[in-house]
Amino acid sequence: MEPPTTSSPQPSPAPGQGTAEPRLDRGGAVPLAWSDGRILPAADASVPLLDDGFLRGDTVFEAMLVRGGRTHALDDHLARMVRSAAVLDLSLPDLRPVVAELLSAWGERDGVVRLYVTRGGAVRGLIGAMSWPPSIALAVVTMPWRTALSGVKSVSYAANQWAQRQAVAAGADDALIVDRDLVHELPTGAVCLVRDGTLACPDPDLLPILDSVTVRHLGEVVDLERCLLQIEDVRAADEVFVLSATRPVLPVHAVLLGPDDRRELPAPGPVTAKVAAAFAEHIAATLDPRP
Repeated sequence: MEPPTTSSPQPSPAPGQGTAEPRLDRGGAVPLAWSDGRILPAADASVPLLDDGFLRGDTVFEAMLVRGGRTHALDDHLARMVRSAAVLDLSLPDLRPVVAELLSAWGERDGVVRLYVTRGGAVRGLIGAMSWPPSIALAVVTMPWRTALSGVKSVSYAANQWAQRQAVAAGADDALIVDRDLVHELPTGAVCLVRDGTLACPDPDLLPILDSVTVRHLGEVVDLERCLLQIEDVRAADEVFVLSATRPVLPVHAVLLGPDDRRELPAPGPVTAKVAAAFAEHIAATLDPRP
C-alpha cells in the first residue's frame, strides 16, 4: 500500500476488523519462491523437515520493500542480516543473486521480498504483493521483551505472534509491546509518536528491540528523536504511526491502553500525512538500481 500523501482523513476500519497481517493483493501475480536455484510458485516451495531452521526456528531472515520491481535499502537489509547471522553463528552465502532472480521473475510490480537462511544451510527467497488497511488500532500488550536474541531478526516469532493474538482478542489489530512501562515495538514493526510536531521512536541502543532499517531511513527525511518512551507518552501523543519495510508509514487510529481505556487518534493526522508524503518521495528517489 502506498503511504497516504495528503492530510485528508482516511476511513478507519472498525476495531478488530482490520488486520495486522499484510493482505495478498488479488490483482498481483502469484507469490514466487527461490529454492535451490529455481524460481517456482511459493506454494510449491519447501524446507527439509530435519533442518533445525524448521524444527527449532533457527533461521535468520530479512524483508524489504519492492517498488516497480526495485528493492529499497537492499544493502542495509543485507547488512542487518549479516549481523543477525553472526549472533546465531550462521554462515551466509551471497544473497544478491537470489534477489536478482526473484525480481527478474516478478517484473515491474510492487511488493516485498524476503530472504531466509536456515541452520541446515537452506536458502530460500519469497516475493509477493501485499497491502495494508488505511490505518490500524493498537492494543498495549505487556510482556518481558529481553532475551539472548533481542535485536536479532530470526524466525523465532512465537512470542511476537502471541502478542499479536492478545491484541486482536482485545479488539485491536496489532500489539504495542510494553515492558515495565517502557514502549518497545510491534511484533513486526516499529512505532513513532507525534507530540507538538515532534517525532519520537524507541531507541534500539537503549532497549532490546530490532534496529529498524525503515526508522533509520525515515531519520534521513525528518527530524526524529530516538529515546525511551513510556505509556504516558503514548497517552499524551497527538498522533501515532507504525513503520516497517512493507508499511513505511501506517497511521494508527486508536490505542487501547487498557480494558476501559481507549485513545482515539486522527488517522492520518496532519504531521503523519506530511511525513508519509515526504517518505514516499524519499523511497521513490532512493530505490536500488535494477540488478
